[in-house]
Amino acid sequence: MRNFSIIILFFLVGCASKETFQTQFPIPISDYFYQIKGNQTHFVIVFQQSISEDIKLEKLYFRNQTEEIKLISAQKVEAVFIKPDLILDANPENEYGNQPPIPQKQQFQLNSNEAVLEFTQNGKIKHYKFTNVTEKSNK
Repeated sequence: MRNFSIIILFFLVGCASKETFQTQFPIPISDYFYQIKGNQTHFVIVFQQSISEDIKLEKLYFRNQTEEIKLISAQKVEAVFIKPDLILDANPENEYGNQPPIPQKQQFQLNSNEAVLEFTQNGKIKHYKFTNVTEKSNK
């Protein structure tokens, strides 16, 4: 009986640790990219049609950061990641106000050119993974 319990435990742990991503987003995506503007990184997603009401875009995970999604238009959304301003000075006393980075456990293991969009569809939380994310100039 004990061996059976151990086998069940390994099975449950193995199944729980794998994140499954949606292979296709419910709305066709025409473009996605990021732009750097000062200390901000703007991740933009452009859809081919308006976002339906049964889909609620929640968060975007990108480069060890998480941000809420903001609606720009009926077909365009963005997440803005802000780097805190740091005071750098030859005199360490002038750097007193700098806050040390707070490491956060990330939900996903992503490469620097990958992002994950968390969304809710019909009350279920789902994830879609972007690959080959590119930077576009902000001109």
